[in-house]
Amino acid sequence: MKNGKPVIGLTISYEKNKEHDRVFVNHSYLDAIRHFGGMPLILPTEGDLDELEALVDLCDGILLTGGDDLDPSLYGEEVWNDEVVFNPKRDDSERWVCFLAQSRNLPMLGICRGIQMMNVVFGGTLYQDIPSQYETEVAHRMAEPHHRTGHGCILTEGSPLQILTGKDSIGVNSHHHQAIKDLASGFRIMGRCEDGIIEAIWAPNEKFRWGVQWHPERIWDIEDSSAKIFEAFIAACK
Repeated sequence: MKNGKPVIGLTISYEKNKEHDRVFVNHSYLDAIRHFGGMPLILPTEGDLDELEALVDLCDGILLTGGDDLDPSLYGEEVWNDEVVFNPKRDDSERWVCFLAQSRNLPMLGICRGIQMMNVVFGGTLYQDIPSQYETEVAHRMAEPHHRTGHGCILTEGSPLQILTGKDSIGVNSHHHQAIKDLASGFRIMGRCEDGIIEAIWAPNEKFRWGVQWHPERIWDIEDSSAKIFEAFIAACK
């Protein structure tokens, strides 16, 4: 805690460039963390593991952000097609963040790529490319405008998210082409898209370990259920 606010470590994207590499994070994550009472701390994708461990030790909770695909070799598969684009450097650092957070019993929230990372780290698999591996009429990559909900998420009765929102279904946005296929041991499903794709998970034996396939940081101001997710996460970090 810093000045009464929980410190939220968040992972960031890494991009290799011919002239210079860069790391970055969408500002909507920072805005959401601050709005709901947290203090963001950016965790570098590059650097040594000792540095990353020291930074995680400053955190009261971890937010795994969206971004590139995951290396299919992490769950025992070869690359399915050219749509699968991943960054081994980010994969390695985020896996380490997950293990560190688990060993310290830190609350974790995984968003988009983040839910996929948590699932893979703890033993699950992914659909590498929904359009070519899963028959659906749902647009999981929304067209613009993005500040809106794109489809529904049917909540599992009695799940923490259903109890939190008091609703059987909620509106979500959608910006992904990968999703959970086989759920990792220790997780339970909190919600699915109308087409059956897993949209939300939780680990019942952990302090707070939730993952959502959509981007609540982009729509919390127009969708109350997404606001409640951030409220619950920040509260768990205090």
